[in-house]
Amino acid sequence: MHTRQKIKGVFAAGVTGGHIYPALAVAKKMEKIVPLEALFIGTGRGAEPKIFKNFPYKYKIIHACGSDVGKLSYIYHNTLAFLQALSIIRKLKPDFVFTTGGYIGGIVGYAAHLLKIPIFLHESNVNAGISNKRLSKYSSIEFCSFEATMREFPHAVLTGTPIRKGFSIHRDEDFKEKFSIDENSKIVLAFGGSEGSNTIDRIVSELANEAKYCTFFHIGSSKIEGSNIVHFDYFDDLAYIMRNADAVISRAGASTIAEIMSSSTPAILIPWKGALNSHQESNARYLEKNGGAFMLNEDELSLKDITLLLKKIVDPEVNSKMSENLERLNSSEFSAEVIARIIVKIAS
Repeated sequence: MHTRQKIKGVFAAGVTGGHIYPALAVAKKMEKIVPLEALFIGTGRGAEPKIFKNFPYKYKIIHACGSDVGKLSYIYHNTLAFLQALSIIRKLKPDFVFTTGGYIGGIVGYAAHLLKIPIFLHESNVNAGISNKRLSKYSSIEFCSFEATMREFPHAVLTGTPIRKGFSIHRDEDFKEKFSIDENSKIVLAFGGSEGSNTIDRIVSELANEAKYCTFFHIGSSKIEGSNIVHFDYFDDLAYIMRNADAVISRAGASTIAEIMSSSTPAILIPWKGALNSHQESNARYLEKNGGAFMLNEDELSLKDITLLLKKIVDPEVNSKMSENLERLNSSEFSAEVIARIIVKIAS
């Protein structure tokens, strides 16, 4: 196969880590195959300021917005964003556009279609997103994380979800010593995704008093203090904590699900009600059905229920069985490389 000396690509991925990190994983694998000139396009909203602060690739903002704004504002801002996307793509003349969905993906992807640039999609949720389903009419391939999702696309390929390095490697023997944690304490990672969660924050605050046999690693903007709480506003190497944890308490975004599977860490999942088309609930139910997680409804949370579940999930026998179930589900280890090689082959 003959490939070009260099390949140029636009990665439309913004707002949340669940959109950005899979695209980043693909870009990093791609540049190991062929020299890559990558441009990431985002919105400047959500978790982007944190994630793109020390980013290895160029990053541009177009001022797109989601359906959470008024109709007139939505039309105005997204029309301007579409014109910005057209201008950027015309100037760069990329060999491909890769998008992980969301409204930014739909806008940039449609601009690429009009300019006859090959489009590649990745759908990380069990139920496909609206933008990806609409854009799939023009895409070359739709990479899917779950087999059940493939029926929603015309050119689907099953790949799993690309994730950052470090989730699937062995535990670090000095982890507890590094944080001065008792050897018998169970490690629980609790976080609300790249944009945080007041619900998760509250749960950690209450649960830490009930479960003194655990040490809670809490990541979020609201500082929570306690003798058995290790707090971080933001922690870039999430894989380091997750692979050393006995359990995870989190939302059920697609990237979080993939990371839980890759690290084989049993989870208590509390889906965010605001997720479009109940994506997070579908993701959580998938892991629960396959024995890798317990799901709790946010509207019906009780301290008693989650305390009992936590005690159950850190029980060695239950924990081991759930870890085995997650290991069988994991398909993410080589996802980024598979996607990168297919894109390079087609776009070169």
